[in-house]
Amino acid sequence: PAALTTRTKARRARRGAGAGAARASVGSVSFRGGPGTAFMSRSPKDAATLDRARRAQAWIDSWVVRTGDVDALALVKYALATCAEVGGIALALAAAQKYALASLHATNLGAAKAIVAVMFFILAFRSRVFSPLNASRPKIANERLAKKQKKRPSWTPPAIVFPLVWISMGFLRALSTMLVFAQTGVVTHPAILALVAHLSIGDTWNSINNVEKKLGVAAVGVLFVVGSAYNVVYQYYKVVPTAGYVIAPLAVWLTIATTLVWGIWCINTPREPLYPTKP
Repeated sequence: PAALTTRTKARRARRGAGAGAARASVGSVSFRGGPGTAFMSRSPKDAATLDRARRAQAWIDSWVVRTGDVDALALVKYALATCAEVGGIALALAAAQKYALASLHATNLGAAKAIVAVMFFILAFRSRVFSPLNASRPKIANERLAKKQKKRPSWTPPAIVFPLVWISMGFLRALSTMLVFAQTGVVTHPAILALVAHLSIGDTWNSINNVEKKLGVAAVGVLFVVGSAYNVVYQYYKVVPTAGYVIAPLAVWLTIATTLVWGIWCINTPREPLYPTKP
């Protein structure tokens, strides 16, 4: 019996030692280095995760050193300017709806549709008058000069193509919006306001790309432009499917333009930061 008790105690001692070693292997503190010396042991997986986190933070720190800190005020400026333009255009449309288009839609639909078509054809090219930013479009001569200053992908269309395409897009915007108005009788319909938002985002992007010449910020901003165009196609299609089909080429063209903007950013090295930076 005494020998049996001794063997039982020995087995229990070995189990306790094994459990203690297991606990230490997953991060427990021990004093194996001698009195007063403590260290934390980690599993290989934990060590690898910590190493990746340190390398990621080092990359972020080096990027900030190379490019500069984020200019939060510029981001706020872009957002407020876009919202202000949307609000200004919406107020103008609400006034036109109240004092002219509401009654015309009931009494002379043809005249009302013609007025809306003309309004939105003009708005397609002059929406920037509502923007607090300088959102001027580039001229053909300036576009040729820009090609010499910045590299362009080999497939970039000739400068004359851009104004021709945008004129055709203006007609499509006017026609599709006229169809939505004819169906709803309201020029401030949410679908039409989606187009207003698209125009406002585009004007803010024009200020970033053509006036401020920030290629990196423009590369990110153009994603909002093309995204808002697809939203217009979806909203118009929900109201009048034909209107969605009519405005769809706008989204296709802006998809091509987005690819071009990102191509320009990629081939012009050193690449500019994708966010506005403090001077």
